[in-house]
Amino acid sequence: MKITVLNGNPNPSNFDRYLENLRSSLEDKGHVVTQLDLRELGLKYCIGCFDCWTKTPGICDSDEASRAMGRAVINSDFTLWAAPLKMGFPSATLKMGFDKHLPLIHPYMVVDQGEAHHLKRYEKYPRVGMLVEREEDTTDQDLKIITDLFSRTALNFKTKLEFMETTDLDVGGLSNKILTPREGPHLYQKKPVPIPGEKISPPERMTVFNGSPRGKKGNTPIMLVELMKGFGRDYEIHNLIMVKDLEDQVKAFRDADCVWLGFPLYTDGMPAVVKTFIEALEPFKGRENNPPLGFLVQSGFPEGLHSRYVERYLSNLAAILDAPYLGTIVKGNGEGTRIMPAEMNQKLFKNLEILGKGLAENGELDPEVLLSVAKPERYPLILGPLFRAFLKTKMSHSYFDRMLVENDAFERRNDRPLLE
Repeated sequence: MKITVLNGNPNPSNFDRYLENLRSSLEDKGHVVTQLDLRELGLKYCIGCFDCWTKTPGICDSDEASRAMGRAVINSDFTLWAAPLKMGFPSATLKMGFDKHLPLIHPYMVVDQGEAHHLKRYEKYPRVGMLVEREEDTTDQDLKIITDLFSRTALNFKTKLEFMETTDLDVGGLSNKILTPREGPHLYQKKPVPIPGEKISPPERMTVFNGSPRGKKGNTPIMLVELMKGFGRDYEIHNLIMVKDLEDQVKAFRDADCVWLGFPLYTDGMPAVVKTFIEALEPFKGRENNPPLGFLVQSGFPEGLHSRYVERYLSNLAAILDAPYLGTIVKGNGEGTRIMPAEMNQKLFKNLEILGKGLAENGELDPEVLLSVAKPERYPLILGPLFRAFLKTKMSHSYFDRMLVENDAFERRNDRPLLE
């Protein structure tokens, strides 16, 4: 059996020793184990360029490390996702690795579990499991949130999360789980619901963090600006992709009256650059009067439900920081916002302005408008056959096909370059 371990531990520690013992246990049983210590690979942040789909199909060409990691994963029988928890979520180091998994799938969509998901690129994908190391304050609810979210990640990568364990489990027990396939359904909660936000005294100013890896050129900042138009008061925007400014970004959080963090959905969570920022907020745990937190999550999936899993983490993040949670604005079909004619975005922009105005006047988000922005939350089952038929049409592929043609890569769109 070929087993790949993605070690997302950012610093050498006891977690590494656990993985060393696990590797020895598996190799003693005759299995081939490849462990990649992601902190040593020189991975770069995914910047949402789509080149891995539209210029070099199936390959992230930004660094050799991404190709080596993808090759190890797709040719394995089992892949273990492993990392210590940082601020209630697996490390930014592991998340950086996840974001570079996009070349393993297609940009095109199919219907799976009654929802839109990516089309597989390869015939076979490895079984997967997750290992995390608890923080001192990790709760069972924290672990459930992580299990649900990464079970969704596995689904999008055409496989199934078979377990989510902590280093409390002995090496022998984890080895047995890796070697014993688990039958049964996916582990995630099937019908997540929006989490209501709190009402606060209307803030006088807003500190906005744009978590789009595309920086100012993304869809997220467009939506954040419309939200701030409705807010109508003083605000400042920080682009988290400017990682050299991390210290200033943390200071901006420290001094904020109210914070809004927006980002695109990346592998069912936040982009790694956003997770890096979140981890930098750890010194504020336990600090009194942390600013109220609100969020915006937009995705390329048509249904809002895809973002509900990371919404649960964001609500938990506010609790970790002992900060009021103001709610999460969820928007599906967000990818085309930046190229849509004004009239196509008119309803969305109006709703965002209404939400911003509600913050300024009442200190809360209007729940009915939130639901309107998120529609469709999910498609009725009766529409499943129609949705499935549409996703097979050239029209549904046209956005990415056009880019493939422009890059003279259309004939290579189905390449499987990492297969051994």
